[in-house]
Amino acid sequence: MSLAFWLNSAWMANCSGELRAFRRASRGVEAAQAAVLREIVVANRDTDFGRAHGFRSIASPREFQSRVPLSTYESYRDAIARIAAGGPNVLTHAPVRLLEPTSGSSGGEKWIPYTDGLRRQFQRGIAAWIADLFRHRPAVRRGRAYCSISPALGRPRRAAGGIPIGFDDDAAYLGGFEQWALRRLLVAPASLARCDDLELFRYRTLLYLLAADDLALISIWNPTFLTALLRSLPDWLDKLCFDLGHGSSAKCSQGVAANPRRADAVNAIGGSSASTPEMLREIWPRLALISCWADAAAADGVGEIRQLFPHVEIQPKGLLSTEGIVSIPLMDSPAPALAVRSHFFEFAEAETAIDVEATAPIDSRHLRLAHEIDRGGRYRIVLTTAGGLYRYCLGDEVQIVGHSGECPLLRFLGRGNRVSDLVGEKLSEPQVRLSVDAVLAQCRLAARFAMLTPIAGRPARYRLYLQLAEHAELEPSVYAALQRSLEAGLAKNPHYRYAIGLGQLAPVEIQLLDASGEPAWHVYQQRCLARGQKVGNIKPVALDAWDGWPQAFAPLEIDAPLPTSANKSISP
Repeated sequence: MSLAFWLNSAWMANCSGELRAFRRASRGVEAAQAAVLREIVVANRDTDFGRAHGFRSIASPREFQSRVPLSTYESYRDAIARIAAGGPNVLTHAPVRLLEPTSGSSGGEKWIPYTDGLRRQFQRGIAAWIADLFRHRPAVRRGRAYCSISPALGRPRRAAGGIPIGFDDDAAYLGGFEQWALRRLLVAPASLARCDDLELFRYRTLLYLLAADDLALISIWNPTFLTALLRSLPDWLDKLCFDLGHGSSAKCSQGVAANPRRADAVNAIGGSSASTPEMLREIWPRLALISCWADAAAADGVGEIRQLFPHVEIQPKGLLSTEGIVSIPLMDSPAPALAVRSHFFEFAEAETAIDVEATAPIDSRHLRLAHEIDRGGRYRIVLTTAGGLYRYCLGDEVQIVGHSGECPLLRFLGRGNRVSDLVGEKLSEPQVRLSVDAVLAQCRLAARFAMLTPIAGRPARYRLYLQLAEHAELEPSVYAALQRSLEAGLAKNPHYRYAIGLGQLAPVEIQLLDASGEPAWHVYQQRCLARGQKVGNIKPVALDAWDGWPQAFAPLEIDAPLPTSANKSISP
């Protein structure tokens, strides 16, 4: 057996204890969650935050809810500034090892404090996933992996108090042995993440991937990251094969060793008459599984990956953010399972309006604990972590699709706090995503990109930017049906329907984008980078209220397949 197999098998064995602990916790969720919260409260009772909220006398989750208000990042901005300046014992008794940068949809960097305790909480969820995956899919253990959680695309920094800003690489989320093993199993070096040239980063990533004839696992977040890479392959193939055959050094990562035999093989495969899926299968014959987002706005990108890799299993990822790990994927499970051993979770009903800026604690009747949520219910996640975020409103909306034992199984719906409100209509991303998905399915259309954005005017309106799969064409009747159905879907929101009826808003319009032109995802990604977002935080969205999208997408716009007169107004 190969070195990769033995390293992966050792990694699986090292993680197996956590998988067993997770399964035990899944049979007693109430007790497991109470234990997680007790560990956090006891460890931090003598911090500034713990003293202010009476942690010493908190004996139950209900007491915790009554003492501690709901929070957002703004609730911690001053405290994190003190931590960054070197202040101890602010939110956690354990020292803050680093500040991990993240950003919101409108830009603006946020720093999430990372302690050893928070890292252990992440490790519990990741270890359970790895043990389950490697045990049920042994083919994944027979080769190396490409993993990308959040490319840094930037140089190391430190806060004023000397605390590092950002992990050196994604392996830093793991424990000591796992870090050692993973760094020997990855096909691309950690230093690649520090490349600050996006085009060079993509080129170097492709080069490392092509060099790996034993690639068995691809673990990414956004599925469009992979499809965008592969679209560049035909244009870069000659240069890639040259660098692969002669060796290549680079300022942003370690070099690629010369491998003439592999270069000749890749060049022959690329120049053959094989279809793209057949070509990719020949390039990476051991590729067994792709792990990526598959829910909410990422579902469109997964369809493209399935077309490119019909022979490869795709495992939808769990829900993970910079602030915490919410759910973990399990093989043969209909949806990822709540990470019950990682953080303490609360669930706000999606329809309940909660004022997170209120000075008084929220009545706990508006929130449920993990053992109280119902199948089919829609909730927004509230989490408490060992990193010092207490009753933190994450903003992610999920639906409960079932249970494994007592452990809830979660499907990610979208960002519950991503709302557009021009005249009181309050369109949320989950609602928009459900409407767009239903309309595309009804019209039997595959979209590479679909995003709704508000358009200023008298009256204002919403516009769906839609880029279909290559070579797809819309008949005028299909376009009209698409527009009518989308308007009807949005009008299920009574506030939107009322605004349309009053003439405050004009009916929705659909702007087609050239399917043979630049991928709209590239345009979206570049604009998000320019607005200050980090690559790893740029996620596919169904709704974005930035006012610059008309200018950004203008070069890709194509005429609708209808006469102008037929496009003026379509009633809900």
